[in-house]
Amino acid sequence: MALPDDIGALRDRVLADLNAAHDYYTDTKIAWDIVRRFIAAGQTLSIRNMTTGTVTTHAELAGKSRGYVAEQLAEVTFQQFISIFENYFFDLVRLWLMAYPKSLSGKKVDFKDVLDAADKDAITARVVSKEVTEILYDRPTAWFDYLEEKAKLGCPTNDEIAKIAEAKASRDVLVHNRGVAGKTYESKAVALARYKDGQRIDVPEDYHRATWELLRKVVTDLSDAAIAKVP
Repeated sequence: MALPDDIGALRDRVLADLNAAHDYYTDTKIAWDIVRRFIAAGQTLSIRNMTTGTVTTHAELAGKSRGYVAEQLAEVTFQQFISIFENYFFDLVRLWLMAYPKSLSGKKVDFKDVLDAADKDAITARVVSKEVTEILYDRPTAWFDYLEEKAKLGCPTNDEIAKIAEAKASRDVLVHNRGVAGKTYESKAVALARYKDGQRIDVPEDYHRATWELLRKVVTDLSDAAIAKVP
């Protein structure tokens, strides 16, 4: 496919993935609400986890469900939002660099890689893959600076980038530090830091929804700008 078609297909797939992740969040909340109503109506039950041996009664399940939704469910789907966006961003960068490889003309290539490559496109793909890997572990502000340098898309705004940086920092804390913010979180989130060193990260529903909406907007804006940029 031509580059605009590839970007459009990427955009549509990612927006669908974000929708599916939020649908899972909403549907699961509703399912737990149904369970609580079932129990409130006087129904009883007992569940045994055959793996852990834990037995949960209907009374305990009603209490657990609130924590499951407010903590585990919100945190897991929030992390999924960020992961979907990260994959989108670097897929977009990869598509752009493959279409315009001259922007990487100053990069060095090992002669062994040249010998092992099937053709020029294979060499280009290796260089692009290495370039993407190098920026992958940088901070989101550097990601957007890099894309702007290569593609001149003019979006997202600085405020949107800052919010994404804070969301990414929150995700990193949930994944790598048991949800407890540290100095690294504060330095990554800068002025938008929601927590201080030692505080437990939370994902309230309004923040969860706002992050989802922001990522959908940025995916759409970046994709449309990139498509419009292609001659």
